[in-house]
Amino acid sequence: MAERLLKCPVCGQYGHKANMIREEDKRYYHLEYCHDKWKKDKEATKIENQQWDDLYQYIINLHDVIVLPKGNITRLKDLRAGFITKDGKRIRQYRTGPDYTLMLEAYQLTENSIKWCIVNKLDGSSDTKAINYGLSMMIGKLNEAFARRKNRSRQLEQIEIDKESKNTYDLDIKYVTKKATSNDISDFL
Repeated sequence: MAERLLKCPVCGQYGHKANMIREEDKRYYHLEYCHDKWKKDKEATKIENQQWDDLYQYIINLHDVIVLPKGNITRLKDLRAGFITKDGKRIRQYRTGPDYTLMLEAYQLTENSIKWCIVNKLDGSSDTKAINYGLSMMIGKLNEAFARRKNRSRQLEQIEIDKESKNTYDLDIKYVTKKATSNDISDFL
């Protein structure tokens, strides 16, 4: 009887059990390429879920609500996914939009404006309309948050370059001391 071939979920190719490894999701992955790719994707998903949790908690605290309405969650997830237009139709992508940390930075930039609008324009409401209003204001600040992020990374790179350049120069400093002589008032005259 022939050995049954197993299908790798990453590449879609079939392989022998001896050339594959089983993971906790009870699937078999090719040892050389697919298993490493699966691990990297799993780690990236874990990081993105943590970033989503941080953004979600920030919005809940900002708007003083218990749960975020489903429409607002969908809007945030769609913003993260990103869209392209092909033949006049919007096609949803996968992780091509701004990441959740950038959205959080944009929210933090416009936090005071959102609070002012909730109190003065929306009469303190914390419903879907108020959250949508804040979300629209956040989208308006995404470019500024992205520019700040790029500027911050450029500054950190410059600091690293400066540290490296300072470490390359070895200066030999010799201290010269004068012999102490008696200081008499007549020496100064």
